[in-house]
Amino acid sequence: MKPPIDERILEFRFPTIQEKNLSNRLTLMLIKKPQLPKVYLRLGLPVGTKHDPSEKSGLWQLVASTLKKGTLHQDYYHLVDRIEQVGGELDVMVNEDFFILYGEFLQEHLEEGLDVLRELVLYPLFPLMEVEKEKFKQLSDLENEKSSPEFLAHRRLEKALYTPHPYASHRTSQSIQNIVRDDLITHHQLAFTSENSYLVIAGKFDPSETIRLVEKKFCDWTSSGWRPKAFPAPSAVISNEIHLIHRPQSQQVNILAGNRLFYRRHSDFEKMLVLNKIVGGGASSRLFLNLREEKGYTYGAYSNLETYGDSGAFVASAEVRAEVTIAAIEALREELQKIQQETVPRYELENAKRFLMGIFPLQNETPASIAGLALKQKLYGLGENYWNQYLKRISQVNEQDIFEMANRWINVNEMIIVVVGDAEQLLSGLTQLGKVKIFDTDDRQVDGL
Repeated sequence: MKPPIDERILEFRFPTIQEKNLSNRLTLMLIKKPQLPKVYLRLGLPVGTKHDPSEKSGLWQLVASTLKKGTLHQDYYHLVDRIEQVGGELDVMVNEDFFILYGEFLQEHLEEGLDVLRELVLYPLFPLMEVEKEKFKQLSDLENEKSSPEFLAHRRLEKALYTPHPYASHRTSQSIQNIVRDDLITHHQLAFTSENSYLVIAGKFDPSETIRLVEKKFCDWTSSGWRPKAFPAPSAVISNEIHLIHRPQSQQVNILAGNRLFYRRHSDFEKMLVLNKIVGGGASSRLFLNLREEKGYTYGAYSNLETYGDSGAFVASAEVRAEVTIAAIEALREELQKIQQETVPRYELENAKRFLMGIFPLQNETPASIAGLALKQKLYGLGENYWNQYLKRISQVNEQDIFEMANRWINVNEMIIVVVGDAEQLLSGLTQLGKVKIFDTDDRQVDGL
């Protein structure tokens, strides 16, 4: 007998955002969360690694890693000392779509935090010695990544799914060596523009005083007129392909199976989120229970939605023993076909929804996470009331939605399957499943072994 299902929707209220367009066209977003005497900063810009020049992949990662290494007015150690003396934090990250600076300071040190943020945004120096150090580190990271089957698999899958869109691009030793300090300066000056950028401040503060401070600190940050450009759409995946990455003498095999999906703001996102939870979103999912618990092929089998600003993918994964590779791929395919052919039981659907609806408020109860959600809402163009409707959209997903999503977005016959392992052991078996292309660990296609 199954336990009764609690159909109540957990309460989540996204706080009111006071939005102000400043004189320099920077958008300031204020969120009052006065429980602690702290302020949390998030500055997001619409530039990411997809904007790397094709021959200089890795450029925006270099910008991110060297932005804090000194400015026109202060060296790196002075900047770090300023932040640490007031017990603050300030850091930088870049992803495929966006560049983000984030940090936190005590309420009384908000002005100092904005001062340092201003230094990094307007006056980074990109010292030559630091740029060369970071280039060397990136080159070392590249060599280390070749020993990671997970990295090799994701790189190959992304190239197969997204080409010719720059989501398919990855840095190489040559592209890193092509980058010089002037490239960082030029691209920073061009793309670090106040227009289309968002500064979120969440926590305890005086709104009118904070607006005055931000206007004062950032009044000389102006717009360059730069606009994010449109990129070519990924080409169609027209057949089921197996991409085998030869990793000699590997006892374990990494498997990725992917279909291209939609961009993050797509209206089907919440429905696919529920489907993903059922199929491979944790230890209670179908892939995990089948490939690990029932068959013992792996320690874990999962699926995930990878959604970006322009496109995305549904990806299933498992790491298995070499001798069960073919059986694991067949079991994975069977699970994906099953959810396309059979209506999901109500208890399984409700369990998935309850988990997603229960964990979201827990993950987003701090001012820092609220600031992150506010920034994501703007950068992805999710709509002004998106987070207040998020749990309701999940709660409304039904069995027919899951059936439709599975048949709309998962196509086992047009799926790229990436296998990382010893090709001498795997090739003959894989050819029984479909057309096989062989690659080395540098992602170069080879004709044979």
